[in-house]
Amino acid sequence: MGSTALPSRTPRVVTYFIWIVILFLAVGEPGTKGPVMAPSEVLGVHAGTDSQGLQGKVYVALGDSISAGRFATAQDGTFPALVADKLGMTLNLVARSGAKAAWALPQLSAVQAAHPALVTIELGTNDVGFDTPLETFATQYEAIVSGVSSLQTRVLCIGSWLPSTAIDDIIVQTCERHGATFITLNGFYAVNDFHGTDGGSSYLGRTDWFHPNDQGHAAIAAAVLSALGAGPAPVVGPLPSVSRIPDVIRTRPQ
Repeated sequence: MGSTALPSRTPRVVTYFIWIVILFLAVGEPGTKGPVMAPSEVLGVHAGTDSQGLQGKVYVALGDSISAGRFATAQDGTFPALVADKLGMTLNLVARSGAKAAWALPQLSAVQAAHPALVTIELGTNDVGFDTPLETFATQYEAIVSGVSSLQTRVLCIGSWLPSTAIDDIIVQTCERHGATFITLNGFYAVNDFHGTDGGSSYLGRTDWFHPNDQGHAAIAAAVLSALGAGPAPVVGPLPSVSRIPDVIRTRPQ
């Protein structure tokens, strides 16, 4: 009885063996693996990876009183300090209260000497407030962006704190020509919670309403970090109606 059972089982064993060989050839050797793909690579984008390589390097914040810190409560609450801390970078602050674009031109050599991996240009607000001719601003801003741009430097151009479509358009176009990134502050100025109070206190002295407070600086920092893939974009509330804007917006720095 055993001798008659073998012929019926032998083809089945051979069939199993053939299927095992086919499966092995199709899958490949168990010890061989393809490259491990990061989620961003699998999706075909580079979300969340832009800030890599900046840690431990120099960040230059070139700007006016907002970059200088007016009016955060403490120095570590300014937008440049928040950005530097989040990215693990060394902050080199090149800023002055009341600075217009023209002020930054003699500072370019200092920016270049720092060999920064990241530069934020936060200029234009005082040019809006004190009516710098658009042609003049465009020429000066072109020189600034050109002067800080290099293959080793990521340049972010921050729009005007004081609303101005004309100035922001110049900033956008200039940045695009040099491969820089534009950071819009559109809508920020109209958010009362982003402003301080007249006569309050800060590490730089008495505050005013015009400049951003701690929340305003945090929102600017969030916009910068979002552009670098290092955090979510800030949430800015709806703008007031056109009829209400004159009651909210002050048109000149104080």
